[in-house]
Amino acid sequence: MPHYFYLSSRSRKHIKRHFYVGIHSGSHFLIDTFQTPDDLLLFLEHSNPVRTIEQNLNTTLFTYTLTDGRMAGTIGIAKRNQVLKENLITEVRDGFTIEVEEVEELTLTPELCVVARRTNKGLSIITAFPGGYARPFAQKGQPAEEYELNKQFWEEHVLVKLKS
Repeated sequence: MPHYFYLSSRSRKHIKRHFYVGIHSGSHFLIDTFQTPDDLLLFLEHSNPVRTIEQNLNTTLFTYTLTDGRMAGTIGIAKRNQVLKENLITEVRDGFTIEVEEVEELTLTPELCVVARRTNKGLSIITAFPGGYARPFAQKGQPAEEYELNKQFWEEHVLVKLKS
């Protein structure tokens, strides 16, 4: 069953990072599939998620897969054990020092994820990105169990972006 999603001005600004190829992320939507965040909202209005993961009491992650031959975008995450160490750099993003693999070419995917917070108005999108399930960065203030799961996930994964 499709869900009602909406974007706050803050989340719209964040999600726009995934609509333009740039220095921040290898995870970006293809312009031929989703030109704007509003095109993504229209897709979500008429689509059923493949998987729903309750991240905590108020936050849910939804995964979708395009089945019409189109690609949602490019994947911006990789398993650390499949990455050449010489391709890794460190960057500071939103106050976190992270490792990023620089690649010559990004991998296309028909999958996309949407993380949303339940509100009285519906589901407020926190972030959306092409690719499979990814946990948030581990942050102080998260419940202990969630923090450990997030920390473990990012010890096993790195972000990916095009070489500059």
